[in-house]
Amino acid sequence: MKRLHTTILAIILFSTLYSWASYTPASQRAPNTYYFGFWETFGFVFMFSIPPFVAGAIISLVIDMIIKRIYISSNVVRYLLQLSLYSLAACIIIGVLFVFDDGPFDLREFMIFLLFGIIAANIYLHILLAFNRIHTLLIDKYSK
Repeated sequence: MKRLHTTILAIILFSTLYSWASYTPASQRAPNTYYFGFWETFGFVFMFSIPPFVAGAIISLVIDMIIKRIYISSNVVRYLLQLSLYSLAACIIIGVLFVFDDGPFDLREFMIFLLFGIIAANIYLHILLAFNRIHTLLIDKYSK
């Protein structure tokens, strides 16, 4: 259930950040040119980011199993390993999506999608870490 909540919140946050970053204010718009509004962009990004985020949530289960099997005493090293593995998982997911794309391969477009994938994976990771921390604090508080 925690991963479902993490996935939903990560999709909402990623869609919001992407929509905010790509929004063009009315004062900067060229005449006779259509620009997507914030909510239009949000809707498209939300819909199209659901499958990669679901795939990422499934892969995160595997990553967490790997992390649990490795003894790491330092929280910083554990965090950096998680950050690296989640970023690698994002690169794999984006790579798979590009393999199934029927258009010509464009390296610039691929790199942009990799960047967005890594940002999305790190949003997911940090929300999951926050939920884990909140869960731990609540258990510590109410188990006594």
